[in-house]
Amino acid sequence: MANSIKTLMVDAGLDDAAEARIKLAAELAGRFGARLVGLGACTARPPVTGPFGETAAMVSIVNAEVDRIKAMLRASAERFEAVARDAGVPSEWRAFDEYPGEALVRECRAADLLVLGRGGEAEGHQSAAPGDVLMRAGRAILVTPPGVSTFEAKTVLVAWKETREARRAVTDALPFLATAERVSVLAVCEREREQAQRHVDDVAAMLSRHGIAASAEVEMRAGQRVADLLLGAAGRLGADLIVAGGYGHARLLEWVLGGVTYELLDRSPVCCLLSH
Repeated sequence: MANSIKTLMVDAGLDDAAEARIKLAAELAGRFGARLVGLGACTARPPVTGPFGETAAMVSIVNAEVDRIKAMLRASAERFEAVARDAGVPSEWRAFDEYPGEALVRECRAADLLVLGRGGEAEGHQSAAPGDVLMRAGRAILVTPPGVSTFEAKTVLVAWKETREARRAVTDALPFLATAERVSVLAVCEREREQAQRHVDDVAAMLSRHGIAASAEVEMRAGQRVADLLLGAAGRLGADLIVAGGYGHARLLEWVLGGVTYELLDRSPVCCLLSH
């Protein structure tokens, strides 16, 4: 099958949610008969020096931090290898002395899908920011909420919008949609309901030709936040996966004013598959 998933890459870094994320990725790898690549990356932050430059004490502090990072990456490797071994999936480990987002964007050439967390601080270091990876990787990303170690994608909500990113997301999600028990394609609009209904009907018809039965729904915005409507619909459906195009508007504008992608990344209680 041309659009099947054969290699997953998981951000197996230093954050507390990493173990649950690795377990979820390993389960998916087993389900799809895929190879699992674990990636760990971290680098020491350059110290703030005084007017006289580096001192022996400062060099000692930096060296100690480098040693600490190496130890944490070794522990991450052991954790990843144990989970992959227990899941019985073929795997490999890649570790880098650099910022995790940079490593993921470069190394994702080896994978069909990236499995990431929400980002933030981990052991005093910045973990990979999913929005940044999404914009630069050229790969779909599966963003997992903290503590979620398994999901079946039995019920999937497809958040439809007339954008390139949404079209790409539907194609990237086909391996999940093909095995789902229920798929709902939902468009949120402010006006022109009939036109929006034609759009989601087209998407549902396209999916039907892949053997995927999907409903096609339209919800009027009526002044509400689009992310709230999508999350509410996902809750009513009992969806455990939301599929959406990511950053259809400029990313900086979404960060400043708020936007659907930003809010899904920040607070979705279920996994989100996003494409850009």
